[in-house]
Amino acid sequence: MSFRLTINGANVEADGGETILGVARRHGIEIPTLCDHPDLSVDGSCRLCLVELAGMPCPVASCAFPAAEGLAVTTESPALSDERRGILEMLLADYEGSGVAHEETEFERWVRHYGAQRPAWARSERRFAVDSDANPFIRVDFNECILCTRCVRACAEVQGRFVWGVAERGNDTRIVAGADTTMLDARCESCGACAAYCPTGALTDRASFNLGIIDRKVTTTCPYCGVGCQFDVNVRDDRVVAVTSNPAAPVNGLSLCVKGRYGHDFVDHPDRLLRPRVRRELLSVDGWRAPRDARGEWVEVDWDTALDLVASKFAAVHRDSGPDALGLLASAKCSNEENYLVQKLARQVLGTHNVDHCARLCHSSTVAGLSMAFGSGAMSNSMDDVAEHAAAMFLIGSNVTEQHPVFGTRIRQAVLRRGMKLVVADPRKIDITEFATLHVQHRPGTDVALLNGLMYAILAAEAHDRDFIRRRTEGFDEFRETVAKYPPKLVAEITGVPVEQLLEAATLLASHRPMAAVWAMGITQHTTGVMNVLCLANLQMLLGNMGVAGGGVNPLRGQNNVQGACDVGALPNVFPGYQAVTDADALTKFDDAWSLARRDRLQPVSADEDRLKPAAANEPATSLGLTTAPGQTVTEMVEAAGCGQIRALYILGENPASTDPDSNHVRRCLEQAEFIVVQEIFPSETAAYADVILPGTSWAERSGTFTNTERRVQLFRQAVSARGDARPDWQIIAELAKRVLELQERQPRGPCAAWNYAGPAEIMDEIAALTPSYTGVSYERLERGERLQWPVPSAEHPGTPILHCEKFTRGKGRFHPVEHLPARELPDHDYPLLLTTGRVLYHWHGGEMTRRSRGLAAVYPESLVEVSPEDAVRLGITDGRPVILESRRGRQQAVAVVTSRVAAGVVFGNFHFPGERNVNNVTNAALDPVAKIPEYKVCAVRLTPDAQRSGKPVS
Repeated sequence: MSFRLTINGANVEADGGETILGVARRHGIEIPTLCDHPDLSVDGSCRLCLVELAGMPCPVASCAFPAAEGLAVTTESPALSDERRGILEMLLADYEGSGVAHEETEFERWVRHYGAQRPAWARSERRFAVDSDANPFIRVDFNECILCTRCVRACAEVQGRFVWGVAERGNDTRIVAGADTTMLDARCESCGACAAYCPTGALTDRASFNLGIIDRKVTTTCPYCGVGCQFDVNVRDDRVVAVTSNPAAPVNGLSLCVKGRYGHDFVDHPDRLLRPRVRRELLSVDGWRAPRDARGEWVEVDWDTALDLVASKFAAVHRDSGPDALGLLASAKCSNEENYLVQKLARQVLGTHNVDHCARLCHSSTVAGLSMAFGSGAMSNSMDDVAEHAAAMFLIGSNVTEQHPVFGTRIRQAVLRRGMKLVVADPRKIDITEFATLHVQHRPGTDVALLNGLMYAILAAEAHDRDFIRRRTEGFDEFRETVAKYPPKLVAEITGVPVEQLLEAATLLASHRPMAAVWAMGITQHTTGVMNVLCLANLQMLLGNMGVAGGGVNPLRGQNNVQGACDVGALPNVFPGYQAVTDADALTKFDDAWSLARRDRLQPVSADEDRLKPAAANEPATSLGLTTAPGQTVTEMVEAAGCGQIRALYILGENPASTDPDSNHVRRCLEQAEFIVVQEIFPSETAAYADVILPGTSWAERSGTFTNTERRVQLFRQAVSARGDARPDWQIIAELAKRVLELQERQPRGPCAAWNYAGPAEIMDEIAALTPSYTGVSYERLERGERLQWPVPSAEHPGTPILHCEKFTRGKGRFHPVEHLPARELPDHDYPLLLTTGRVLYHWHGGEMTRRSRGLAAVYPESLVEVSPEDAVRLGITDGRPVILESRRGRQQAVAVVTSRVAAGVVFGNFHFPGERNVNNVTNAALDPVAKIPEYKVCAVRLTPDAQRSGKPVS
């Protein structure tokens, strides 16, 4: 119900339940406040938001006073100014500012505005020790605290962590961490929410403290996970000195995780690659086939030398061995525009579909499975939609609070604020299980049996959505026959989940709708990854949870642009927009758009123009020579490079020597490869095998777009200048393409064939012209702040937050009968433990950036392996001591964490550390037969104390 009141004489409209402060804020009328924030619950302690109401003798606190019909509100008057000045001076009596913040705080602003002065009777001593907490990210100085409790409420209500509290009473009241301990001991996640919401600087970012006033802020998008948070990069003297939250950020508002807020100092790390490097022997023609061990010395060269060398090698391989002797790896860390150019370089210039990227290693099974079931392999709903509208959530195979932390906080709040029912299925007791209605702890590799068992119970209870199944699906009867083979008792034997728990989970999911299914690589990285995804699609169709707010299938993408890299065709089987290379019409479309012609068959249009035209008016441009056979995947290309089938390998921002499974085998293949080009910002493990290294720029030094896990296309913007001679990746790729075409004596002819881009915006225009789901995406719209989730089929279309509302992309959704298959390698006498892998909060992917961020490396400096207390006792392993993890493929050095997070018989490791500390030395490279994704999540291992390093605890 809406009604009207007046504020400062102006008529405004209000809704039932709003406070005066809320109404004023919504209408752009500022009322001073310190304890209040629109994201937080009302506290009402500072009283700075006092306003006058006509007919009332005393001012009221606008943050707590409800708006009502006919109220006449005054927000500024001499009396209110005096009142506020007095409040501020009382706060100043216990406040001792440092005076070195890099920008004015909220408190300082109001003190200045009202001319408040520190009273003569104020305390003269500093009550608290400065910087008493050891947190490497957040500086603590409670001498600047005014007890507004915004930090307490932010930690509880935004982050869901409950680190901060209030201790003592009266004049001794103070803010404390946990039971008066350190922040990290109180299980702080170092997200910085407390500092972001603090209005005084009592809690502030350590890295930017005392650096002086910043030069500018640049709004951009985070370079880490697929959530796609936006924030403001703070720049001083052409350096990134801080990241501050931007309340207008579409996905995250003021929320950020520790990596997004504090993991930016890698930009200026001394390891940065600043000039092109080549092996000395390759500077001579005779050096092409020199033994790799004879190519030891790096030489820094200019860009022309490096690019000419690479272009000549690519052209020579193409001429002598054909296009499929070249392979290209794109990057989920790079922009849409850069990934588009990599696949265009592969297809248009080199004539091969041998282009892939790390989506092959994380969500290729999601794309394959959902495409089979629905016709589209993308997340169907948005994170905001799920957090706000799901009555229940089934979270399986996703350690969401560590892998996608900001979305993890939204899930916590959905449970705490709305009572959303959360069912977590995971072999580990991950942090989010503390908020779960039920944790189903199944054995790794038994997801199909678990899901079939849940659907058996739903069908047995006749809790399925018959109407949805009848109207919108096909294949139900055959599916039902298969599920009938999975009664609870059998499923309990396979998965280790008690029958009672299985039935409870089925009841929760069936009785609370809409229910959102959310997963990540715990589901996908299996030899049965596609089957796992098909089961989740079956579950959501069975319950009618598709095409509705709060429901859907919601795979969480691991890297910042893995969704976008797939969208723009950096895959061996599809052109941009998932247009299959096996489709003759798609092949013709791109052949026409990117067509090339031989220079010797061209002549100038006129003496004044350097454009070229065919010598004969009716002579068509030559075909690109592409076939309808898909190219090779990441793992296949690395293998082919090792045996000489691929002679030249171009690797953009990927690190297969560290992140691919069975890394020892990968490194042997790279060692044998004839010619490798690595385009990177750091000398990664893979760069050690390169013949040429091309230095790209970091995300802060260039502009472009990323597409997040929910299909949202967002700008990231250049904040600082390029370091050294590094260049944006899109410029390097375009220049390389032009040089190869020059050597091949070919010229662009098609409407999207040229490589003379003025900037990323022009590349996006080309993407939009060729990609139906991106047709309406443009930099102009994004700069205006339009929030576009593909498909965006026209320039006027607002985007599509929810997929499959009226019908599925393929028409009707298809049920698939799926049978349980065991993992490719299970424990035995020699390797009695089962290893599963994943990420941790303080690192990301191969760790090339996070290990070069001081704070992140300080909190998590070493590779850890989790082992159960039972196994630790049996194996003679002590918490904090070095261990050796071994499989049939290799060994990892790590430090033991004895914890009940893993069940007996299961160990967990992460892949963020290089060399001997990398768990991928151990993992299994067995592939899903459809998606060709490796089975990272299950293999047989043994764990022993590391006798050579067992003297002292490592961490």
